[in-house]
Amino acid sequence: MEPSDSTTETQKRVWLDRLQAFFEVILMSGLFSSFVATVPFALRAHSTEALLKSVRVVTSFVLLEAGITFLLLALILKAHGETLADLGLRWDRWRSQLVLGITVLPVLFFLNALIGGAFRLFLPNYFTERNPLMEIIHNPEDLVLLIISVLIAGGIKEELQRAFILIRFRDHLGGARLGLVLWSIAFGAGHYVQGFQGMVVAGFFGLVFGVVYLFRGNLIAPVVSHGLYDAAALLGYWFLRR
Repeated sequence: MEPSDSTTETQKRVWLDRLQAFFEVILMSGLFSSFVATVPFALRAHSTEALLKSVRVVTSFVLLEAGITFLLLALILKAHGETLADLGLRWDRWRSQLVLGITVLPVLFFLNALIGGAFRLFLPNYFTERNPLMEIIHNPEDLVLLIISVLIAGGIKEELQRAFILIRFRDHLGGARLGLVLWSIAFGAGHYVQGFQGMVVAGFFGLVFGVVYLFRGNLIAPVVSHGLYDAAALLGYWFLRR
């Protein structure tokens, strides 16, 4: 084979890898899993708005969407001969990772307060005092169901999702930093039901979780900080409103 032929084959392989990585990122972005998970609820209620009417419905949808995402991730990883450890789900030095995850919590609360204050001062029309998803919590059972769903779908699913996408960007799509910026924007946009302020907060949170993950190369810290923050926010809302 001539050197030029070898170069052409290599370039072809690179572009095929990029195309495959791009397709996998789209597949893992949540667009497909959210659509599939929405269908049974939309058919039953004849409207996707019904998803926000009941904690039971929200929890069922969130866990179904998470289950679909886990299945897609397992299939993709198996096809490539990869494992969850390759994404950073490793238990070496788990104590230091746990401490780091807990340490990030005050940063998240401060960031939330800072963004909320900025919206109150400069964008009062978009300021949201309460998360609309929390308004549907009416009893302790609702609270427990939502905490379970945020720990699984937020703390675990979304961080596995983020790690997968950042690795695909790192290896094939322009680098992890580019992936971190783009996915943080997309992550924020995915929280549109929480209003514009909620989208901005989620985007910055995604940036923080991504930086922690890339800095340590381990998923334990972002999983812990994400899950604990979501659970603490729900508990805080429930007890403070009473």
